[in-house]
Amino acid sequence: MAIPFEGLIPYTIMAAFFGLAGHGVGFVRYWDNGWKNDRFDLDEFDETMMKRDFFLTGVKRGQTSEAVAPEHFKTQQPQLEQYWTANRNQFFLLRERLYKGYVSGVWDLS
Repeated sequence: MAIPFEGLIPYTIMAAFFGLAGHGVGFVRYWDNGWKNDRFDLDEFDETMMKRDFFLTGVKRGQTSEAVAPEHFKTQQPQLEQYWTANRNQFFLLRERLYKGYVSGVWDLS
């Protein structure tokens, strides 16, 4: 028995929108990283180097080839965008929380 083609139209539309949503999320993450792919498996040294690069260039993924750091590099303090959650009595970064939810499927934003 054949499947009527009218039943395939909604499934095609749903598959197209799932693909569009997936590529849209990928594009936004790529754009947010300065047109570079995501970094993964970061350790403490990588985080320190990313913070240093941010202080030197003002861009999270930026790097510079200047031999001497600018004068303001000596006195800069990190200003991270953090949010407070009362349930766990701690600060969290929204991007990290969203990434963990996207990867693991656990969307606990409290």
